[in-house]
Amino acid sequence: MIKFCNEEIKYLALELPDSVKHYKYNGDFEGEISEIDRCLSSDLLPALRRRLDIERVIAEGMRHDYTADFAALLAKIQTRYPACGERELREIISMGQADYILRSGEPYFQNSAASNIFNCHKTYLERLTHPDFAPDTASDAMRMQNVEIMRQNGGRAFRFTVEESLEVAQNAERVGERIRVHLPYPAPCQSQDPEDIKLIECSHDSYFISDAVHRTICIDTKYRAGERFLVKFSYVNRARFVQPDAAAVDAVQPSFYTEQLYPHIRFTPLVRELAQHIAGDEKNPFLLARRAYDWVTKNVKYSYMREYLYIDNIVEFAILNRRGDCGVMAALFITLCRYMGIPARFESGSAVKPDDIGSHDWATFYIAPYGWLYADPSYGGGALRRGNEALWNHYFGNLDPFRMVANNDFQQSFDPPKAFMRMDPYDNQSGEAEFETVGLGKFDTKRQRSVISAEEIV
Repeated sequence: MIKFCNEEIKYLALELPDSVKHYKYNGDFEGEISEIDRCLSSDLLPALRRRLDIERVIAEGMRHDYTADFAALLAKIQTRYPACGERELREIISMGQADYILRSGEPYFQNSAASNIFNCHKTYLERLTHPDFAPDTASDAMRMQNVEIMRQNGGRAFRFTVEESLEVAQNAERVGERIRVHLPYPAPCQSQDPEDIKLIECSHDSYFISDAVHRTICIDTKYRAGERFLVKFSYVNRARFVQPDAAAVDAVQPSFYTEQLYPHIRFTPLVRELAQHIAGDEKNPFLLARRAYDWVTKNVKYSYMREYLYIDNIVEFAILNRRGDCGVMAALFITLCRYMGIPARFESGSAVKPDDIGSHDWATFYIAPYGWLYADPSYGGGALRRGNEALWNHYFGNLDPFRMVANNDFQQSFDPPKAFMRMDPYDNQSGEAEFETVGLGKFDTKRQRSVISAEEIV
């Protein structure tokens, strides 16, 4: 990992030299790394040097992330669904939800491609063997029950107790060297009152709880072999229920959170044309935000993604490829809103259920006089594809209380800042770590999260 200021991620917006791109787009990452090193040995503009530094990290990651050819992917699928053959798998791949690169003309698939296929095409795969297979609707039923409770009571609240931990892989240990660990911690925000956020346990005495946009509990200590870094906390998430009236929207709206943020939130010609197409003659900001939400949820299919760092512009990726995960969908919605003059920003952290926790991103947008409202294009789009318009409508304007907000924005610095490049320079959902002399990547750490308890507050 390179020494890196998080603000320098903007240099991803710069073009690469052709000599580097030739290797990159042929899937020859070893050759790309060698060419980057050759370029870095020459006299370069500081911005281009930084772009190449970042690209070298990307090439190293891509080299390890795309290792399965078609036969290997098929073998993984057949371990769970033996009825899936070459023809069926090629049909799934043609739908665009199996990420791959080309090496000498042959596809090599991202390491999580099989998991993504299991997630996105479960019904199809099950029906290959069981034609009468019926999808499980329990998740939608739980969310619809939540919508009804929120409508009746004006909102809903849960108190969660969560444990987060990080360990350094044995081959990455540096015993006796100082280590700095950042673990996600609940952030004060509209749905999480600071008075309800309680630290229960920290594995180390030397910790610091930041007030940064990406909120963490930071542990700074001398590393001991096999050490586990752990934090346990409780918080309350209160989801209010609102029904804004477009006719009551203020004539003058604020202009904060309407700027670009390179490399991803950019008003490129493609973004501008799409936003203008979506807007048409509409001027009401609430209805414009709804048009943006509708376009994203109707046109972008959910799919696991490669690391965001490995994509030059995740917003244009979503428009061009019509697929993306929760963060990509949120980024596209936010960018469209900002171009149309509607304040919008990220919230992210975890989706939390009484028996489960996992990373999740969504968006907030500001409409006076209602203030910050929510949009979750991932949950909304999934509901729409399942034919559940009530849930689709709910996730424009409202959320649910099954969340832990750790990040109130996108692509900001930690406090204290990391010296080396982050595993995820855009937010923080599962923890980061670095030694004094070297940064740690995703293969250098083991990170875990669990829900200890969940209690509804009436």
